[in-house]
Amino acid sequence: MIPLYILGLLLRFGPQHGYQIKKLIEEQLEDFTQIKLPTVYYHLEKMEAAGLILANRDKQGARPEKTVYQVSNTGEDKFKELLHQSLQINYRPIFDIDGTFYFSDSLDHSDLLDSLNQHIVNLEKTLDVLIIHCNETLAHIPEDYKTTANIIFKHHILHYQAELSWAEESLNTLKEVNTHDKNESN
Repeated sequence: MIPLYILGLLLRFGPQHGYQIKKLIEEQLEDFTQIKLPTVYYHLEKMEAAGLILANRDKQGARPEKTVYQVSNTGEDKFKELLHQSLQINYRPIFDIDGTFYFSDSLDHSDLLDSLNQHIVNLEKTLDVLIIHCNETLAHIPEDYKTTANIIFKHHILHYQAELSWAEESLNTLKEVNTHDKNESN
């Protein structure tokens, strides 16, 4: 997906150097992707070698040389190909926590409860921030982008809400089982 984002940003915003691309990722895409600066440079090198982008080195005065990247014709074709590939939605989430529940008999019950409590707090905070950012973004972007931006935000908000609902239900279930087990042992 990283080449898709880099190519898309270069096509939308024009030629950029690596740090500018990273800033655009932070400003435009941070709600639904996390790409670190070294990863950007790694992909830029690979994409340049593959002929997807053109790199123009520029030195102005005493400043360090900057490499400005732009999309090649091959890169435009690859961008369209990547967009069409991503339309082939293959949804099968994997949750690491499921392994923990499978082997939860090896854990102290309170550790599981504490972890779920903290997960709920984190989810609530993330949801609050995401909703605020959604409202701020929708208030400031051009009308042409509002529909798709809203779709992206809604996708993430609904996933976080579903995870929150699952975590709360799981916590309540574990508390009930724990209470039942304590009552049976008395």
